[in-house]
Amino acid sequence: MKIPRLQMLKLELKTSRIEALTDGVFAIAMTILVLSFEIDVPKDGPNIEALNDVLFNLFPEFLHYVESFFLLSAFWIAHHQHFNFIHKSDRGLLYINIVALLFICLIPFTTSLVGDYGDFLPAVLIFEGNMLIVGMIFFYHWEYASRNNRLIDKELDPIIVKINRQNSLVIPVISVAAILLSFIHPRWGTTVYLSLPILYLFLRRDR
Repeated sequence: MKIPRLQMLKLELKTSRIEALTDGVFAIAMTILVLSFEIDVPKDGPNIEALNDVLFNLFPEFLHYVESFFLLSAFWIAHHQHFNFIHKSDRGLLYINIVALLFICLIPFTTSLVGDYGDFLPAVLIFEGNMLIVGMIFFYHWEYASRNNRLIDKELDPIIVKINRQNSLVIPVISVAAILLSFIHPRWGTTVYLSLPILYLFLRRDR
């Protein structure tokens, strides 16, 4: 029996496939982050001076690695929390997740780019723009699922809906601040993301 197109778009789907795919993509993205480090071995062989130079030169890349790992962790936690309350899916939510994963997969690339060219505004803006886009997609992800209790429990406390909405805005707000600071100095913008763990701890304690 052929299902009408409109009815097919409204079909309720399970969330397990979305969660499994998302976990896999996040695991790969986090792994690729550390694989992006490039260590140049000097022609005269390893020595303590060369080691010190390598460690010093790697520090900016390591800093961006830490930032990106925290950001990926924050996105994964947000996704996990969303699906703690999202009990069903539809085609719209599937598409939102696919687009989100598209930009999640870009994070290792933009992290490597800003690690190598962190003094140049275009590289910094690409990295921060990547974070802003992912953050806004995750905000819309929750808005789509929770609007009129579309995909969440009808009896879910409105306060929980509000808290998830506010939490989803943290990274977009930080990204906008980072972009503005980057026009003053490229390095200043990216350091804003280091405040993310502290900010989340503050918000958690405040509630």
